[in-house]
Formats: sequence, structure tokens, C-alpha cells
Amino acid sequence: MSTWNGPYRAAADLDRLLGDPRDPLNPHGYAAMAGRDAAETYPDALAAEVSPSLRDAFLPGGRPADETMMIIRAVGRRDITIMPATMFSITAATCVLLAGSAAQQDWVRRLLAGGGSIGFALSEAPHGSDLLGNDCIAEPTPGGFALTGEKWLVGTGAKCEAMLVVARTGVRGPSSFSCFLVDGDLLRRGEPQRPTGMRGIDFTGFRFDGTRLPRSALVGEVDHGLETAMKAMQVVRVTGTAANLVCADTGLRLALDFATSHKVGGRALINHQQPQADVATAFTALLAADAVALSAARALHTLPGAQSLWSSVAKKVLTDLSGEVLDRCGDVLGTRSVLRDGQFAAFDVVRRDNAVARHIDTGPTANTRLAAAQLSQIVAAGLGPAGVDLSGTFAVDVKLPPLRLSELDMSTRGRDEVTAGLPAIIGLARAVLHGDEHAGRTRKAMSSIDAALTMVREDTQVSLAQRASGLFDLAERFCYLHAAASCVYLWWYNRHLPLAGLRPGSSSWLWPVLELLLDRAHQRHRRLAPDAVSAVIPLLRRLHSGGRLFSVVPLPLAESSTVEGIVPWPV
Repeated sequence: MSTWNGPYRAAADLDRLLGDPRDPLNPHGYAAMAGRDAAETYPDALAAEVSPSLRDAFLPGGRPADETMMIIRAVGRRDITIMPATMFSITAATCVLLAGSAAQQDWVRRLLAGGGSIGFALSEAPHGSDLLGNDCIAEPTPGGFALTGEKWLVGTGAKCEAMLVVARTGVRGPSSFSCFLVDGDLLRRGEPQRPTGMRGIDFTGFRFDGTRLPRSALVGEVDHGLETAMKAMQVVRVTGTAANLVCADTGLRLALDFATSHKVGGRALINHQQPQADVATAFTALLAADAVALSAARALHTLPGAQSLWSSVAKKVLTDLSGEVLDRCGDVLGTRSVLRDGQFAAFDVVRRDNAVARHIDTGPTANTRLAAAQLSQIVAAGLGPAGVDLSGTFAVDVKLPPLRLSELDMSTRGRDEVTAGLPAIIGLARAVLHGDEHAGRTRKAMSSIDAALTMVREDTQVSLAQRASGLFDLAERFCYLHAAASCVYLWWYNRHLPLAGLRPGSSSWLWPVLELLLDRAHQRHRRLAPDAVSAVIPLLRRLHSGGRLFSVVPLPLAESSTVEGIVPWPV
């Protein structure tokens, strides 16, 4: 077992406690996960083991979001359906903490601290992501409201002790909805909905037939409920990326277990050109996703007002890249990737789970629209050195301030600090890179990202001037370039640390990540170039054989061992 002196030690300790997931007898391992998936049962024993560490993580005074994300990765790689113990009360609780009365906030804190859960009921089957079309209505009555209508796909709906319902209270437009905290005794549950993945989670529908609610059930002001819900969902879009990371990490780990042991023509599969390029590309995509998610989680604390954009970027990039990781790993595993029995059955589970996570907490189309709606303001704000100190956001060894939910906003209202300040950071980085063996390739990748951002700004101005309909595609491109900029900042502010287990300041992980993100920004989905494959394969093999998390902060896992070449984190 490797010692760990770096951040997120609680996650490393918890993973060690839960044991090696490859052990077929481990109740918290891959085989147990596949068995529960087949039986569509929830991991109660795992939840009981870990929920004390997580149930109040997103409440004021709880764990920082990046620490919680790492803990979820340690737990969720054993079964993603553990998410209700860590995630499914976040949206409802955040709504109450944003807009609720002191009595409501105190009640929610006590409920979650005692192990209870709160469902979040926003979507309706006839309307899907068209939230303004929702028709579940709360009509005023003497002393309160009468709730009528249906909600669907409420996570933990069968077990929740209360539910936050977003219901119509006006005629039209976004200012026509209000939030209500409904006691569990008033809930009338409908038929469970059964998704193809996350089978152990109960997704339930609800029906209300004039259900009487007291005035005290109203959370915040009348007709402000959709705004409250949209702000709360910024938090869950970021933290929910842990699900994508979990699935991608497990999928890549299983593919590598196979590729390093299975022989074709007398050579390990990983030593053949195409499978090697596939796992190298998958690893680079996962490393990019990890860097983006980690940065976004920290930004929840430091730049809450930027989360209307940042959370959409993280959701878009993590959803797409995790899917790519699993597709490429599925090709490496071949037929084994679709078998529901045997050593690799867990792969089929995580691929289906990840597909479900793609559509939870804002679907892909609605998510990109949120970014597109802010492009014109971002472009108009222009460039220049960062207007705020970003070191606390990106330096993983800097302590984060408490969450300030009251500073969440519906838009960035102009300047995006990450992309606006990138040229200045690139200018500083050029001097620091002198002497780095990958300096030329890294400088070129940085310059390409900067040039691509300039093109997005110009194309956005043209599109707006011509009233064209291309903002959606531009927003998709911008999301990947914003992600690339975050990776540059993460490298810059942590160049004193051994990111990804490499010597401090090394850019050998950065330039392949930037080139991949630039490709994806331009809708190119090719494998890494041969020289990039050669650069990342040694790192990938060290982290895999050493039992490390596939992350810029490579935590030692339960199966870890001492491997030469992984630079230890400084004490």
C-alpha cells in the first residue's frame, strides 16, 4: 500500500477501507455491483458504510465540493447507484438553503443529518426539458395551496421523507413557478420508472389531486421557484460529473486489465497499435475530464457567480468525454464489453449507468442552450488579465472558502475570467516552459486554443450581427475551449506539484489533453497522434499498475502498490 501525503486523503483512506474491487468476494467490488444490477437492487451495505461521510457534504460547513467529488469517486467506482447517498438530495436541499425560511433550512439540515432524503420534482413526462410547458399547478386556497398534476423520474422517490416540488403558480413565462416543500405523508406515489442503467435506484412518478399544502410549505417567494431551481441545478451539474468520472475510470481500468493480460500473436493486446491508441486516447480524455471537473468543483466555492456558465461547460464536456472513454474501451474489450456475466460484466453496467447520467440534471441539448445564451455577453466583455485571483480556484493545495449559495446567479453577466485571461497566462507560461522537453508542443497547443477562442468570438459576433442560428454549435465549441483553458490554469497554478504523478512542472500530460480538447471543439473524434500516444502510454501504465486514480491528483487506491516512476506528493 502506497502512502499518500497529498490532498483528498479522506477519499484514499475510504477506498482502502472498502477493499480491492477486483476481488470477486468483496461485497463492495465489481462482481457484487454486476449482481445488484441484474437484481435491480440498491447497495444498502455500501451506503451504510459511506453515508456518514457524505450526507451533509453540500450543506454549509460540510466538506468542500472537490473533496466530496473525490470521495464519491472512491465509493462510486464500486457501484454508481450509491449516488442517492451522496447526491440526490442536493438539488432540493440547495433550493431550501437558497430561498427557504430559517425553520425550513433547519428542518432540512436535521433530516439529512439523520440519514433522510428529499426528492426533487421538476420534470413532467409530457413536457420533458420544456420546463415552461409544465402544468402541475399550485392554486391558492385559504391558508395555503392545492397541488394538482403529475411529476416523474424523481430519484429515491419511493424512499424520500419529503419532496421539493416546482409547480405552476402563474400563467406564462419563467416567473410563473414556485417551490414547495411537501411532507412525505402527503405524497402519492405512482408507478416506478425503470431506466436501462442505475437499475438499483428507484425513479418514481407522483400524482397530486388537489393535495392541500399549508402556506408554510412555500419555499421563498411566489413565482420565483424556477429561478431558485435553476440556481440549485448549477451545483448539481458540477457535482454530478463525479458519476461520469466514476464510470469512465472503472471502464478504463477494466479495459486495461484485459489489454495488459490478453495476448494476440504472442504480444499483450496493449502493445498492438490500434488498441494502444484507443486506451491512450481514452486515458487522455479521462484526464481532461478530471481536470475540468476538479476545477469546476473548486470554482463552486471561489466563483459561485460564474456557475451558470461553468456548470454547463463541465456537464457538456464530462458527458461527452466519459462516453468516448467507454466507447473506446468497449472496442478494446470487444465482445466482452457486452456480456452480462463473467469477469468484465461490470463494464456493461458502467456503460449503461453513464448513459443514464448523461440525461440527469439537465439533458445535453438544454445544457448547451444555457451556454449559448451567455455567449454574446462573454464576447462583448472582451479580453485582459484576470479580474480576480484565480490561484485559489485552481491550486489544489489551497484551502477553499465555504460555499456561498447566495452568490449563485442566472448568468455570468459578462466577462468569463477563465477564457478572457488565457492570453496573459499563456504569455507567462512560455517563459516557464523553457527547458521542458515538451515545451514546443505545449506552446503550440496553447496558442492553438487561444486562436480557436478568438475565432469563436469573431464567429459569434458575425452570427449575432446576421441574426443567424449558429450559436448552439459555437457554444459547443466554446465549452471545449473553456475546458482547455481550465487545464492550462490547473497546470500553471500547480506546477510546483507532481500532477498525474509526473515531476513538478512537467507538461507531458498537458499538451495531449489540449490537443484532444481542440480536436473535440472542432468535432474531430480521431485517436491521438502517434507521438502523443507514445507520450501518455508510459504514464497510463504506471498509474494502472500502481493502482492509482486516473487523475491529475493520482490517489492511491485499495489495489495500489509502489511503482517506479510515480513521483510522490510532497509532505
